[in-house]
Amino acid sequence: MAQQQQVQQQQMAQMTIEQRYLVACHQIISAVVPENPNYKDQVGTVLYEYITQIVGPKAPKVTGMLIDLPIEDIKLIMQDWSLLNTRVVQASELLDQQAMPQ
Repeated sequence: MAQQQQVQQQQMAQMTIEQRYLVACHQIISAVVPENPNYKDQVGTVLYEYITQIVGPKAPKVTGMLIDLPIEDIKLIMQDWSLLNTRVVQASELLDQQAMPQ
């Protein structure tokens, strides 16, 4: 069993960030349903790692914004790396606008 885990870790290390993201999301996407009271925590845990790499210190707020989207939007983001990037940048820009003095 430990050897199998080691092989999986080596395979993951050789993947691009996009490939790792899609594999991680694929593993939990079936749990993203209204009947699962923990789906936001599960999605947030997976997305946070990748969002941190995109926007750094704004990751907690941006992650929170994305997991509050409707389930269908979350699922779309989980299946499309470029859509994740687009939504993260949009959320980050929104946070920047809100932080600006009026």
